[in-house]
Amino acid sequence: MHKNKKFIIIFFLATIILMAVGYSTFATDFTINGVTEIKGEWDVRITNITAIQVPDGCDAGTPTFTNDSINFSAKLNKPGDEIIYEVTIENLGTIDAELQTIIFTEEIDGIEEINYTTSELKKDLNVGDSTTFNIMVTYVKDTKEIPDIKTKTLTGIIQYVQKEDS
Repeated sequence: MHKNKKFIIIFFLATIILMAVGYSTFATDFTINGVTEIKGEWDVRITNITAIQVPDGCDAGTPTFTNDSINFSAKLNKPGDEIIYEVTIENLGTIDAELQTIIFTEEIDGIEEINYTTSELKKDLNVGDSTTFNIMVTYVKDTKEIPDIKTKTLTGIIQYVQKEDS
């Protein structure tokens, strides 16, 4: 019986040693390191403004622009005159864009004899795309008298946002 006890103890010790070796053989620790960088770039901007129609006797001035604004100063001569400015907007970034808001407001302290109108803008402006739209400044043709106030200001907001499915 003493021999059996030794055998059982040796058997259990051998089993424990084999289990430890087996565990260490089949157990692996993984180390995971990751670095993420955002490569996308938002760059929707105004790239040009040009007077494309200027009647004789009128002055379109020298329109200017920055990435996010335009300025112009039109001088109309007589009823029916109209100056047209063409504005270019480009998507130079890496994220598709879509038009969310367009609001043009004529100042109420101006005169009714000047009208501002705009053509439509392209809704989707995918990477690399550009769009142009026109701003028309018109001295109302049916004006019978020269008004006392001779100016009218236009304020506009155009907002492109990230396209939802991009």
